[in-house]
Amino acid sequence: MEIKRTTHRILVVDDEPEIHAVLGKLLENEGYEVVSTYNAKQALDSIAEKRPDLILLDIMMPKVSGIELCKLIKSDPAMQDILVLIVSARDDQSDRIDGLAHGADDYVSKPFHLRSLARKIEHMLDKKKKTDFEKEIGR
Repeated sequence: MEIKRTTHRILVVDDEPEIHAVLGKLLENEGYEVVSTYNAKQALDSIAEKRPDLILLDIMMPKVSGIELCKLIKSDPAMQDILVLIVSARDDQSDRIDGLAHGADDYVSKPFHLRSLARKIEHMLDKKKKTDFEKEIGR
């Protein structure tokens, strides 16, 4: 009997096509379904349509920053349980604190090690699955 692994959907929100190519290949090789968007509006449309399990979010984007988008996601009861992992070239301590203060679940700086990022994503999704299960059974 084969046990089917649940496929998690990951939304990549970044204005750099190269990041989409690298992350898309990595995540698909890890067995995830990947959805790519290039700005906040596309991201919100995609969240409404495809409901991701986790969002990889860049901070520096045109018009609406990743921090603003994260704040919007985490303040909306319909979206607040979606995991947000900020992946940014900004590596100052103040940027990390700002991202986490506005609801991000974790923060990774670019450039990143692909294997480490894949393990972090796996860990975040496993932890959420366990937490959701515990809530479901009333622990």
